[in-house]
Amino acid sequence: MAEKVLLIGNGAREHAMAKKIVENENKLFSYMAYENPGIADISEKFILGNLTNFEKLSKFENIDYAIIGPELPLSFGLTNYIEDKLEIPVASPRQEVAKIETSKSFARNLLEKYEIEGNPVFKICKTISDFESFVKENGLEIAIKPDGLTGGKAVKVFGDHFSSYSEAEEIVKQTIAKDGLVIIEKKVKGKEFSLQVFTDGKNIQLMPLVRDYKRAYEGDKGPNTGSMGSYSLPDHHLPFLKQNDVEKAVDILKKTIKALKEHTNIPYVGVLYGQFMKSERNVFLIEFNARFGDPEAINVLKLLKDDYNVINQNMIDQSLKKVNFENKATVCNYLVPKGYPINPLKDEKITISYPLKSDLFYASVYRENGTIRTTTSRSLALLGVGNDIFKAKRKVIEDITKIKGKLYWRTDIGELE
Repeated sequence: MAEKVLLIGNGAREHAMAKKIVENENKLFSYMAYENPGIADISEKFILGNLTNFEKLSKFENIDYAIIGPELPLSFGLTNYIEDKLEIPVASPRQEVAKIETSKSFARNLLEKYEIEGNPVFKICKTISDFESFVKENGLEIAIKPDGLTGGKAVKVFGDHFSSYSEAEEIVKQTIAKDGLVIIEKKVKGKEFSLQVFTDGKNIQLMPLVRDYKRAYEGDKGPNTGSMGSYSLPDHHLPFLKQNDVEKAVDILKKTIKALKEHTNIPYVGVLYGQFMKSERNVFLIEFNARFGDPEAINVLKLLKDDYNVINQNMIDQSLKKVNFENKATVCNYLVPKGYPINPLKDEKITISYPLKSDLFYASVYRENGTIRTTTSRSLALLGVGNDIFKAKRKVIEDITKIKGKLYWRTDIGELE
């Protein structure tokens, strides 16, 4: 029997989730902050509203389960609201365990308390003197992180965002004044990778490893963004990692899920995403996400061979089984407004000439009288799939020529390290 699924969110990640939900004749119902044309067109019904104001959700009836795409409503306890008030099961974590993303200090302290590897040298600073003592002991090569959600854009790193003690001190002062604390970490040098898992709070199933590109410009230069693209390989591994590196990352995620249950007495249900850094000597946890990455969801969901809805129900029922993925390569490229992320053009027309060889996902755009237009955030994602990364990348490059508008993209996504 077809299921009725409520999806919360409106980005390209959620468009990828929506496409998987409607497979096998399942029915999609959507709650969005703004109308994503791709999600709207395949929804039985959609409602627009503030993602942190949940009252409109009662207008959806006879829903079998819900799933939440972005982090902000998780931080406001949307899972708790849907489960407790609407009595609908949710394939996303409750607020108490989603804190692993929504509070960086909580995450660092949890790893330390339960003796889980992966923490860099760090200190949670509540005063400037805390910061001074950390720098005196560890030097100025540091990362300065706010405690809460920042959309991946507010972390400041020595050498990229500041280069003197006075600059660092000013950032720390501003963050403490705003949040009451700041996390200072010794800078870790290496290559980042993303490992996402499905979990029912006890069992986990790995997804293909993904390499994400956060920086705005070619050669990993410029300011951080939500992401400019990503790739995965047919063997589901990455060329710069050894099997032992992957095993360390998996072990960190497993122990974190167990620690969260012990710490909160609530099972972690949903997707747990670890952003890791492979340095010369070790694997470090950069941050957790309590949901799919964006664009990493686009890479892995396209390869998913099993029924996505069955996986979600199995997580809810705490009966997660083996999950299978195709052995193909993926390359995802984001097209963003020119000037992004500093001074992006908005309200610019985008035209798309079909057919496309790659998959198109709408991100932050709007539709006006049938015309797609840009906002100030990322516009479209293109995903190429192939037997190797070169074939996957070629599909994206060919299709980018079919998309017209004042857009920018990185041409170096998927160039193997």
